[in-house]
Amino acid sequence: MNTQNAPHNRTTSTALCFELSADVPEWVEVLPPGPSVVGRDSRTWSYDPAEVMANTLAHSKGADLPFDYLHATELKAPLGEDAPASGWAREYRVNERGALEARVEWTAKARNSISEREYRYLSPVFTYDDTGRIHRFSSFGLTNKPNLLIKALNAEQVQSMEKLPMLSEAIRAALGLPENATEEQAVAAIQALTDAKETALNSEKTPSLQMYVPRGDYNALEQRAQNAEQALAQRDKDQLATAINNEIDAALKAGKITPATKAYHVAACQEKGGLERFREFVKAAPSVTGQVISDELPKTTTALNSEQQQAARMLGMSDDQYIKHTEGGI
Repeated sequence: MNTQNAPHNRTTSTALCFELSADVPEWVEVLPPGPSVVGRDSRTWSYDPAEVMANTLAHSKGADLPFDYLHATELKAPLGEDAPASGWAREYRVNERGALEARVEWTAKARNSISEREYRYLSPVFTYDDTGRIHRFSSFGLTNKPNLLIKALNAEQVQSMEKLPMLSEAIRAALGLPENATEEQAVAAIQALTDAKETALNSEKTPSLQMYVPRGDYNALEQRAQNAEQALAQRDKDQLATAINNEIDAALKAGKITPATKAYHVAACQEKGGLERFREFVKAAPSVTGQVISDELPKTTTALNSEQQQAARMLGMSDDQYIKHTEGGI
């Protein structure tokens, strides 16, 4: 479906109701010149032709919208009744009057009905929001009881126009509703909140003793829970410290580490997963028994012994990094 724009030349035409000509026009008006549209029933809308055409094409996704008889598409089709088409909207444009037109591919039956003047007027069904802004077309119908004062007529009694509610973002957020929530959903959400509040108030008036405990008992239970939590944490901490000391002492006795690196290994073991990493290191580390080991190496020493080099490799450190992290330096 293509969109063709004719030159805009808005006038103040006073024509009230244009009927379909007997020669079955190809282009027909489906909305009067805007931006305001007033119906015989005093309802008022507004629209932008380019916006309506773009929204219609985007929503139909290449499908032609139907022209029918007396809005059967909107009234009968949802009930499972026949809703034959009288034609199909092939494209849209704005005419010299500033009105929005559609090019119709009529059926043979519709052509005959129009030629015989069985139907004289057209009526669009469109969606609009709470401000009266027309959004897009839904269908079009041949009718003899027009509402709008132009060729493209809005049937006076058609109740199937899809009204798009526009709940404010703040209201949707407050009610926890999605972006496409309707007014009915908002009302239902408000009613649910009202019912919940009423239930809560009634519960406060007649509280169930099973739902409450004395404040003193509650405080005592809360304190006991906190004490138990702290005791468990301290127990885990003490157990970890004991395990670390046992592993460090065993490594020292086995000559796998030197006294100079004890503090570093203790700190490393206290990190998450540190004890397991130290155990793996000890398994692979060579014994340094027989080497000259000093609790305090000269500050000017920059080379690592074999045990320290092995420790550095297991911990993923360079010699310099290991030296910096070793208490007292190496």
